[in-house]
Amino acid sequence: MSSSDQTTHQENLSLGASAQEFLDYCAAEKERRLNSGEAFDEETFDQAVQMVINKLDVLADEGWS
Repeated sequence: MSSSDQTTHQENLSLGASAQEFLDYCAAEKERRLNSGEAFDEETFDQAVQMVINKLDVLADEGWS
């Protein structure tokens, strides 16, 4: 496991159930798109996922679950 994978895994441990479910969905969707043979901007996808996770983290800090 690479260093960035370990960091991501450690960060995921502190996520709520909804955020973890979202990440699981995104991982499956990313894999599906990568294997579809169609054009796929992996970097933009990853950035979008990170933006959502950041927002979920802020909401969790504010008491939303």
